[in-house]
Amino acid sequence: MKTPKKTKIKKVDKVTVLTTIYTVVDDAMKASACLNITRPGVDPKLTDAEVVTIAIYQEMIGEPREDHFFRLHSETLKQYFPNLNERSRYNRRKRDLWLVILSVRVCLEPVLKALLAKEGILDSAPVPCVGYKRSKNQTRFHDADYGVCSSKAMQYFGYKFHAIVSLTGTIIDFMLTSARPYDNQPVIEFITAMKTSLKKIFGDKAYNDALLQQYLKQHHGISLLAPTKDNQKDRLPKKVIKGLNTIRLLIETVNAQLQEQFHLSKHYAKSQWGLFTRIAAKITAHTIGTVVNKLCGRPPLAMASLAV
Repeated sequence: MKTPKKTKIKKVDKVTVLTTIYTVVDDAMKASACLNITRPGVDPKLTDAEVVTIAIYQEMIGEPREDHFFRLHSETLKQYFPNLNERSRYNRRKRDLWLVILSVRVCLEPVLKALLAKEGILDSAPVPCVGYKRSKNQTRFHDADYGVCSSKAMQYFGYKFHAIVSLTGTIIDFMLTSARPYDNQPVIEFITAMKTSLKKIFGDKAYNDALLQQYLKQHHGISLLAPTKDNQKDRLPKKVIKGLNTIRLLIETVNAQLQEQFHLSKHYAKSQWGLFTRIAAKITAHTIGTVVNKLCGRPPLAMASLAV
């Protein structure tokens, strides 16, 4: 029996990655008048498109700490961005542009709709913010709460990241809640806020809720499929459960990339504002990464080789 040949992934260099990111960001900002921020006084030498590009590249190469990022990459980046300023000023401007970073991702929807189908995969991931033993009375994360992640057997204080991923590996939409609600509780609000044509969603056992499934089918025309639990009487056939588990490997891959390469849990944010900025940059970086791979003729989720 012949073993299948491994497909070679095209290599990309730093110039290609930075140029493609900047082109996507600059075109998206020029296409939307609300993304062109007017300021009093002299325009900054480092443009907003360049700040957003650097922020996305920082997340793409897996550098959650800006001091470490500047120490290792500032001299190299000055070859492409000669007006790159010092770290604290870059940090302030990046925080001011967190909504612009998310809006750039939204502007990519016409491109992403060509990759989307009517099926998606739903899952959540923990986002710890403060050490579990530290006092939470003086924390700057006002909406955070205590929660439990069953898959990792961990208790933490922070938020929960909910995402719907297409069958091509692109993050369709996401939502951030406190860590306390169970996975299936924010689903109705999440689905209602989405403006997509999803007809079928796959989830894990946490979304095995008959009332929730019935509500989504009746009011939104969406079928929510989840594996049945071991103690349930009406269990799904083994072939169906195996198929659901195979499909769910895709969102597990995306979650692993967000945790390992984009450091979703190790974000080093010190305030809620800083956390929103970092998450906006991470999700936008992942989305633009799929676009870069598509433009370069590479697999959409070949993110590790983009970190050049």
